Amino acid sequence: MIITHRSVNDINIVAISGRMLMTHAEEARGSLKKTIQDGNGTVLLDLSQLTFIDSSGCGVLISALKYTRTREGNIALCALTRNVRALLELTKVIELFSVFDTVEEALAAFGSNPD
Repeated sequence: MIITHRSVNDINIVAISGRMLMTHAEEARGSLKKTIQDGNGTVLLDLSQLTFIDSSGCGVLISALKYTRTREGNIALCALTRNVRALLELTKVIELFSVFDTVEEALAAFGSNPD
């Protein structure tokens, strides 16, 4: 699993690639928490390169959502792969988030335009 971060007009975009498994949960949770703490409250999770997520990964997403809300922020999922979307739909985790087909759509919805 690889996590990268960039900002576009004060919106944090976190890209997660590879496989998010139990063995990566603490690393991912810590990285997302730091991004949320350091940012302005809006986080877009770009999952276009995430090939697999297990229940621990779902737990990481839910933890990030809860933490963002305690800071009066917002978090959205972007560009879900078919396998990831299927699992999030099956577990109903997807219903907790705003979901966008692309990062650009999410940026537009949050009032920002990409560079």
